[in-house]
Amino acid sequence: MDSTALQRAFAGLGLDFRTLFPTTGPYEAHEWIVKTIPDVGTIINAVPPDPELRKLPWEEWYIREGKLHHHVLYLRKPPQHDEIFQAPDQDDVHPPRTLGKDWYVIEDLDFRPVLLRATQRRS
Repeated sequence: MDSTALQRAFAGLGLDFRTLFPTTGPYEAHEWIVKTIPDVGTIINAVPPDPELRKLPWEEWYIREGKLHHHVLYLRKPPQHDEIFQAPDQDDVHPPRTLGKDWYVIEDLDFRPVLLRATQRRS
């Protein structure tokens, strides 16, 4: 996905793409999917490539019921998580490569991308 479309999608959520992603470095190989779902709105997904799917998180940003969410999802159990999402075998909401798996979900109140946090200061 081109960065202009991502910038627009993040802006629609009230986030500045360039501030969140001063570099896309560790996200270069990620699959970026922006979906608009009726009754939900825009969902931005960053899914790592298949060889990295077990060790890197899948991240999603969206607004539900007027509240901005950033989910960080792992296939391996992290030290802390908020819920387990049992992705259905198919749906129209989630990226196809994430389906049919159990994900450990962190409801992250820090909207910055996880893989860039070492290089960013919190706003």
